[in-house]
Amino acid sequence: MRLTRGMVTADRLPLMRGRILTFVGIALAALGLRSAATAVSPILRSIEKDVVFAPGDLTLLGMLAPLAFALFGTITPWAVKRAGLENTMIVALIVLGGGELARSWAGAPGAFLAFSFVSMAGTGAVNVLLPPMVKKYFPDRIAAMSTVYLFLAVLGSVIPAYLASPIASNSDWRVSISAWGYIALVASVPWIAMAIRSRGASQQATQGAHDPEVAKRVWRSPSSWGITVSFGIAAFNCYIMWQWLPTILQERAHLDEATSGLMLAIYSAVALPNSIIGTMIIARAKSMTGASLYGMSVLIIGALGLWLWPATLTWLWVVLSGLGVIFFTIGLVLINLRTSGPAGAVALSGMVQGVGYLIGAVGPLLVGLAHGLGNNSDVDFVIIICSALAGIFPLFVLRKKVLVDAPKP
Repeated sequence: MRLTRGMVTADRLPLMRGRILTFVGIALAALGLRSAATAVSPILRSIEKDVVFAPGDLTLLGMLAPLAFALFGTITPWAVKRAGLENTMIVALIVLGGGELARSWAGAPGAFLAFSFVSMAGTGAVNVLLPPMVKKYFPDRIAAMSTVYLFLAVLGSVIPAYLASPIASNSDWRVSISAWGYIALVASVPWIAMAIRSRGASQQATQGAHDPEVAKRVWRSPSSWGITVSFGIAAFNCYIMWQWLPTILQERAHLDEATSGLMLAIYSAVALPNSIIGTMIIARAKSMTGASLYGMSVLIIGALGLWLWPATLTWLWVVLSGLGVIFFTIGLVLINLRTSGPAGAVALSGMVQGVGYLIGAVGPLLVGLAHGLGNNSDVDFVIIICSALAGIFPLFVLRKKVLVDAPKP
């Protein structure tokens, strides 16, 4: 079904009228969303003084985030069916924060990995819940609220990565990790208050947030798969870079650890302007052709630069590679723009992030295998370029605005 103007707009209200708790809840949840995935790698050496990891443990740790996000991205819509959006959000935030606190006190690698998975399970659920929360409570401000929560989510990944080492140096790595867990627990407070305030309407809200027929239409829609592939391209490349970029730069550009770490920080920080400008452009665009072409181009040029001229203008190739995260923005923003209600947004969010993060988990695994077999990073860039070319699919499928949850006429 083609999207029409009246189907995606609502009477515009003042942004905060009657929605202060919801706004605060979404903002805090977004801010604490990605700390579990970014707060550990900068302080691994400090952690290893107390927790002795085997080589395979670190590989598993690098894959835990996308695997947990994929699994719980798929499970979360079923939890919403049982408990409703708000109650599921409360549980997810408590699991996220509790997992962070628990792993900050782990003394064995098995416990550290297990509690890391718990924390990332909560993150995977919150990932899915935020877009339909925006759809439900801010249907008249989807672009503005998407910009807010995407910006805060990116900020919540950059700040822990930047502050993890200073906090650990001034206190202890356990304090550094646990600090981010408290943010997630605090983020659950507005949702608890909302759940208490609206107990009488909980059953109605639960039913409205899940519809099996809507979910079937979402999974069968080519546009849904275009959105999912867009998100998967971003996840695939992000997890490759987060795990392998410093190693690649040390080998090819002969950078030291500090400088290669700075390049990784630059790569992550590029997502901040991307989340603001990209969201505004995508929300207003009639077609995703331009955004898809842009994402493919910067990914390919960035990969070619790092491959062929790694020691020349290294920062430029890193920035261009980071701009390819526009595919994340395409996926997340279209969850709300290509659905007609919360039930469709929940189903599409679960599909996009469940399948998308599963694709993301394959990226660092493929690069790791290729890197080990070839003893160089040439094949790594072939993999990245091929993943960028997969953007041809959403480029064609998302040319028209279609509501993926609407019944066929």
